[in-house]
Parts: sequence; structure tokens; C-alpha cells
Amino acid sequence: MNINTRFFRIIPILYVIIGTVWIIGTEYFLTILPLSHETIILLSRFKGFFYVLLTAVLLHVLIKKLRDRNQIEQEKEKLSLLIDTMPDFVSFKDGEGKWLQINKFGAKLFELEGIDYKGKTDKEMAEYTDFYRDALIYCIDTDEEAWKHGKVSRCEEIIPMRDGSNKIFDAFKVPIFNNDGSRQGLVVIGREITALKETERKLRQSEKLSALGELSAGIVHEIRNPLAIIKGYLQLGQEKKIQLDQHINLLVIEIDRINSLVDELLMIANPTEILFENKNINSIVREVVQMFSIEAANQKTKITVIDLGTFNTYCSESKLKQVFINIMKNALEAITTNGEINISIYEKNENYFGVKIEDNGCGIEESDLQHIGDPFFTLKEKGFGLGMTVTHSIIEAHKGSIHITSRVNVGTSLEVLLPKSL
Repeated sequence: MNINTRFFRIIPILYVIIGTVWIIGTEYFLTILPLSHETIILLSRFKGFFYVLLTAVLLHVLIKKLRDRNQIEQEKEKLSLLIDTMPDFVSFKDGEGKWLQINKFGAKLFELEGIDYKGKTDKEMAEYTDFYRDALIYCIDTDEEAWKHGKVSRCEEIIPMRDGSNKIFDAFKVPIFNNDGSRQGLVVIGREITALKETERKLRQSEKLSALGELSAGIVHEIRNPLAIIKGYLQLGQEKKIQLDQHINLLVIEIDRINSLVDELLMIANPTEILFENKNINSIVREVVQMFSIEAANQKTKITVIDLGTFNTYCSESKLKQVFINIMKNALEAITTNGEINISIYEKNENYFGVKIEDNGCGIEESDLQHIGDPFFTLKEKGFGLGMTVTHSIIEAHKGSIHITSRVNVGTSLEVLLPKSL
């Protein structure tokens, strides 16, 4: 029973008690006081008028309370109706985790229709349903996490159905605290997103199929060209129009081109198991630079390495060397002659370090930057466009990232971020 209900029940009793005490008390005092007859008559009339006035005040308060109570009840009914008609799960619990209200959707979901849930905990409610017992018990832990979090929390909750399927809910839990910090109540709202999740799954599948189609088309295109050349020369040789032994080198080059493509595709599609070790990135970068020193000197390109810090990373040394080989090859190919490649190794933040490779080559169009790393996208006359695809894949496997900026006829800057290790 709430305070308002008790208030309305005791008003008639208080009115009778106060009225009785007023009548008897005033009559008694009028008889014992040494007053004239005219004064007694005047006071008798005044006490009657005052009693009427007091009654009117009490009636006014009572009517106002009734009107306010009716408005509250009407608003409460509207709110309850709104909550019950919501296609979402909605429940209210007090600070001790006891159920105060649950809408029809929630009661039907957990098969608790017709059960007196008010004042019961999740554990007590779990006894009413064997099938949803574990789901209700699990709510105890997630509710406690919301309380500890101290603000609106969000999570996905999976509710099993009797037909063997599952319903997925995007659940919001809103803890409410009193001014002293104690727990007042918890509001739980869950919106079913099962259909949305299925749509996302189908979309991802569609994107995979689309990517597979584009990849297949690229493979066909890259393999068909050398095969056409090989077939053409073989046919000419078969028809005795050319001497095949004079063109063996060309045929070998085209076969090697196909083999190279297949090797790169296998590296992407079925990467070998990567063994990680704690390695020094400075040494790895300098070894790769040393590999390109002669080629750089031949095209009069200066390579400078600046160590702004010394860093170790948990990595596959061979894979990271492959990454920096790919990047260095691209940088040198972007420079015609008298170029510069500046490499700096530095601390990015508390957890990551960076390796930045900057060249003053031809640069990349802004419209092409977003496609760097896409399979078979290349700006070179010869090449498959898989080098940067492999590079991105390796860096992602090392929990790092690559960031590229470029300006045409100015140069390109490529930043590799990798996590630090001890």
C-alpha cells in the first residue's frame, strides 16, 4: 500500500476525531470560562463558522488530492498502455533487483504471462520456467555489470526459442541512483535485431561473393594475356612460320609471369602459419635498405634512415622484410633519377611506433589512393597489383596499420604503425 492510498483512508477517521474533539472541547471551555451570555453566543457562532471553514479547507484539499491522484493514475495508465504496446522488451526493477513492471512483450517472451512477478527477483522468477531459467539467471550477472558501470550500458543478448531458433536483442540497461549514491532502480529495454543481423550476414556474404567475382575476373585477365602469347607462338611454331627455339626466352618469361601470379595468389588465399618472435624493427629496416643500396645508387637515389628511437615488436621477421621490400620497390619505381627516400623510425604513442617511408617520386592521384591495396589494382605497366594487397594483409596480421598520403609530382609518404613489445 502506497502513501497516497493510506492518506485517503485515514482522512475520514481524522475528520471524525478532529470534529468530535473540537465540538466537545469548545463546549467545555465555554462553560468554564467567566464570560457574559452575549460573548458565549458570539463565540458559539464563531466556532461553528470556524468548523465550517475548516471543513471546507479539508474538502478542498481532499478534492485536489483526488484530482491529482486521478491525473496521476490516468498518466500511469497511459504510460503502462504505451509500454505494453511497444514491440520491445521493457522491464523495471528496484535497487535490489526485484521486478516492478514488465510489458506484455517481455512476459510473453519469457512465458511469464499471468504470473505475479512484482517484488520477485530474477532467481525467483526463474523457478516459474524451466526453459528460460538459465536466461533469467544470466540477467543477474548482466544487471550487476550495469550497476557497476554506473551509466547506460549496451550489449547483445541471445534468447533461445522453443523451436530451436534464437532471437537477438540489442539490450540497453539504465541504472538509476538516489542522491546518496544508493541504487534506486534499473530500466531494461531490449529491441529485437534478429532480422537486422540476418540482413547484415547476407550483405557480408553478398560482398564476399562480389569480391570473389572481381578477384576471379582479375585472375582470368592476368593469366589469359601470357597464355595468349604462349599459345600464339606455339601455333606459329606448329605452322612452321617461326623457329620456336628463337623465342624460348620470351615463352619462359610469360610462364614465369603466370607462376609469379599464382605464388602471390596462394600467399593471399592460403597464407602459411606465421611464427612470431620478438625482433628489433630498426635492424629489419636497415637490412632491407642495404638490399636496395646498389639499385638506389645506380639510379642516383639517396636513401636516408633516421632512428628517432629503438623499438622491438612481436613479429615474423621474414614477413615484415617482405612488407618493407614491397614498399621500397614501389618508392624506387616512382623515382626516375636523382631522387630521395627518407625513412624515419619513431614513437607514435604509448603502445605503437611508426616507420615512415617518404619519397619524392611521381606521386599518386587522390582518386587512386583509396584503391591502393585492392587486388589487381596497379599503376604500373607491368605488375599484378597484389604487392600492396599482401603488404596490407601482413600488417593486419601483426595488429598494425598502414596510412598513405601522396601528391602528384611531389611524392608519397607511407606510414606503417606496429605495436611495441618489450
